[in-house]
Amino acid sequence: MSQISENKTEETKVTDSVNENAGNEKEVSVSTGTDAETAGKPGKKERKKKEKKPMDKAKKKKIRRRIAAVVIVALIATFFVRNSLIAKNTLPTVFTTEATVQDVEQTLRTSGTVKSTETKTYFSNVAVPVSDIKVSVGDKVKKGDVLLTFDETALDEARQEAELKLASSEGDYSSSINQNNRYLADLSEANTNLPVLEQQISDHETYLKGLEKTIEDKKAWYANQGALLQVSLLEWEKTISDEKKALEERNAEEAKKEEDMDTKEKREKEERDDAAKNQIANDEEIYLSLQEQVQYNSYEQQNNEEIRELEREAAEIEKIIADSKELKAKMEAQKETSEDAMMDPGNKKKIEADVALQKLTSGETLQDIEEVQEGIKADFAGVVTEIAAEEGASPAENGKLVVLESTDKVVVHVNLSKYDLEKVALGQKTEIDIAGNLYEGKVDKIEGMATTNNNGAAVVGVDISIDKPDENIFLGVEAKVVVHTAKAEGAVAIPMELVNSDRDGDFVYVEENGLIAKRRITLGISNESFCEVKEGLAAGDQVIMSMGQEFEEGTAVTAVPQG
Repeated sequence: MSQISENKTEETKVTDSVNENAGNEKEVSVSTGTDAETAGKPGKKERKKKEKKPMDKAKKKKIRRRIAAVVIVALIATFFVRNSLIAKNTLPTVFTTEATVQDVEQTLRTSGTVKSTETKTYFSNVAVPVSDIKVSVGDKVKKGDVLLTFDETALDEARQEAELKLASSEGDYSSSINQNNRYLADLSEANTNLPVLEQQISDHETYLKGLEKTIEDKKAWYANQGALLQVSLLEWEKTISDEKKALEERNAEEAKKEEDMDTKEKREKEERDDAAKNQIANDEEIYLSLQEQVQYNSYEQQNNEEIRELEREAAEIEKIIADSKELKAKMEAQKETSEDAMMDPGNKKKIEADVALQKLTSGETLQDIEEVQEGIKADFAGVVTEIAAEEGASPAENGKLVVLESTDKVVVHVNLSKYDLEKVALGQKTEIDIAGNLYEGKVDKIEGMATTNNNGAAVVGVDISIDKPDENIFLGVEAKVVVHTAKAEGAVAIPMELVNSDRDGDFVYVEENGLIAKRRITLGISNESFCEVKEGLAAGDQVIMSMGQEFEEGTAVTAVPQG
């Protein structure tokens, strides 16, 4: 039968039951997800081999504490059990725990410094005295806040001087030259925009075709999966019907002979009936699961968010194409009109020279004065990190006034050793703690060159972006970071303290049919509690809690499973 699943991006923390029979639970931080595919019955997943990574010191320390506690308990239990066994002349006892299948997630904990990724230095375009500095170094400001103002009287005098110069230069212009300027601008605009519009229209039309093809393919895929589910549903429905019919027919046939049956035959009949009923119950559960998948598939065919988003995008692209074509027609008409009305080359050169002169003198000055009329304003929310201006003093032309660093675009900069660096990759999700305030983020940048820290060790800088910074962000403070570095889904896992090592690698002792066996294992990722076993163990294997004790293979023992 086919089992259909859809991509899920949500990450959750779940509690994995390690030993169901014992009723004892251990919690492990995990994330779950499935890719959209047509697969067989739920079962084993292919797992990529990952290179074994060294364990950080904090994790080793926690594991040592756990090992010490477990060793004490095990020794006490062994003492009493051993005395009892000696008294009864029975086999030696070993304590075991079961290898389980679960999701194992590995994280990296570190700390770094909050830094801004956007800095702006404000310069003076007017040579007038600074009237009032509104901020101090370290102040937080919002977008649009006034950082400093200029002397209003000096600004008015500078404006009057610029206007007089502009009026003098404009006296030489005639209405025909001004009109020609407009034609020149219109022609330049048309010549600039037409090739861009043509390329945009072509690119958007090509992109729209791809979107429409993608939408069509995704709808077809869901329809095909729905058909396959319906076929599977019918097959299971027939299987269950046949099983029920077979049971009824057998019961009817055996009912005729029931009076002549002895006790053994009746017991065998009951066992056959129970087995058949259990099979029917199991098949009905599968049937109900398929029904749920059919309903889910039907919902997705009508409401799949990805398809709806693609359709919305296609509609937006269609509007962009229509608007671009409309603007192209306008530019074509504008170009034709401008070319017909333009003056000869000699007059054109004169006009260009006059316009250039205006921009270099009065025009630019007036524009600069207008921009600072209400003071220098913050372009974004941030922190003032430097003030070069002085109240009452006129800054030099293009002189530095204020430096502002953004608090909207911030990262946590951490330095990682080569052992931690190999676990980190761009895009990995993170959790960030800044002064008790929690944020989400991701690995945004890994520097290409190592530096040396205060201890003389080589470290590589890594930037962790913060998704939604707020007013509680402080530049320069320390932040704690948890990076979600790796995840093994559906892995065979055992507690870390059960792993032994020698010169040939890692191994564990297992109990097989009452005898001790030594298994070589290949480890994958690990967390504070469990490690992934990529090779050497299967789910359900009984691993002996050796705690550093050596055993001889083939020794007969009595296994005592532990929760």
